[in-house]
Amino acid sequence: MITLIKHNPLPFEVVERKGLGHPDTLADGISEAISRSLCRHYLDEFGQILHHNVDKVLIIAGRSAPRFAGGRIIKPPSVVVGGRASRPSAKMMAEIIEDATTSHFHKTVKNLQQFLVEPRVEEGAPELCSLIGRGANDTSIGVGYAPRSKTEQLILDLEEVVRSVPAAGEDIKLMAVRIGDKLTLVVATAIVSRFIDSREDYDEAKAAIQEAVMRKALAEHGDEVEVGVNCADAGENIYLTVTGTSIEMGDDGATGRGNRGSGLITPMRPMTMEAIAGKNPVSHVGKIYNVMAHKAAAEIAELEGVEETYVTLVSKIGSPINQPLLRGVQISSDTALTAAVESKVDSILDFWLESTEDLVEKFVEGKLAIY
Repeated sequence: MITLIKHNPLPFEVVERKGLGHPDTLADGISEAISRSLCRHYLDEFGQILHHNVDKVLIIAGRSAPRFAGGRIIKPPSVVVGGRASRPSAKMMAEIIEDATTSHFHKTVKNLQQFLVEPRVEEGAPELCSLIGRGANDTSIGVGYAPRSKTEQLILDLEEVVRSVPAAGEDIKLMAVRIGDKLTLVVATAIVSRFIDSREDYDEAKAAIQEAVMRKALAEHGDEVEVGVNCADAGENIYLTVTGTSIEMGDDGATGRGNRGSGLITPMRPMTMEAIAGKNPVSHVGKIYNVMAHKAAAEIAELEGVEETYVTLVSKIGSPINQPLLRGVQISSDTALTAAVESKVDSILDFWLESTEDLVEKFVEGKLAIY
């Protein structure tokens, strides 16, 4: 189903990103790291990927005592891993989960050393296990859009800009509000205490982050830009951390509560509430369709006369993945759709719906950005 709407740019935008060290994004990353590890173990032992959905990770914050030039962890954060998975026999499930969690933390949050892992994964239901390689194991929604707006691209780029400041931790939250030509950016960044000797140093780090964000925003957006950093700071209460992430004390995290498949939270765009990370890449359409929809939308948006594209895919449990219940495309354009364009749109959708095996390989290799 292909529909046409008149292109009508939004008068305002709201765009958010939770950085890689944010509690919710860490939970997504752990879910996906465990899924990839399970896939490799299944392939080594059985020659195929077995049923698993480890998309129920909960991070429970610990307690810390940060201070200028140091600080300590009083109680480490805990990672509770729920979900369902077929058990390999070559290695204990708990060991796979603990190794994948540890690896992700060490790769993502360089100052976090202490944490606990509680594996609580059990076997899946036989009827769902049987759907691996046979059909969709859920009735789910996948959505994608293209192209990104200037504001959306800016928010994606700004995480790296903030992290370039030496004292900045990995727990970064970015919010953009654009009203007409005016852009307001609100940045929250965990500052790592061992790099900060005094309140003056802390304020200098905040100023460096604000300057770096402002410079990037002015270069990409225009002249009407306002930037706030760690706006809740008041008196002695400042965003100073031992590890660079709020899971040491301030905030819990859960899979699926953060960025969507676009890497952003975009309430002005169609979104699905589906948790993508941790789902198996063979039959769980809650994962597969969201990636497919974005890939297809990006290609369709390149067609002549297309300003914006929205793709919606809906599965029916048990049905072949390449035969969705709905394959809907909404095209925003100032011109009428030609038969040639409609034919190309159908071809693009057909291509991606037949690309499941290729996507599986990329999921396992960690080559697809899903949060």
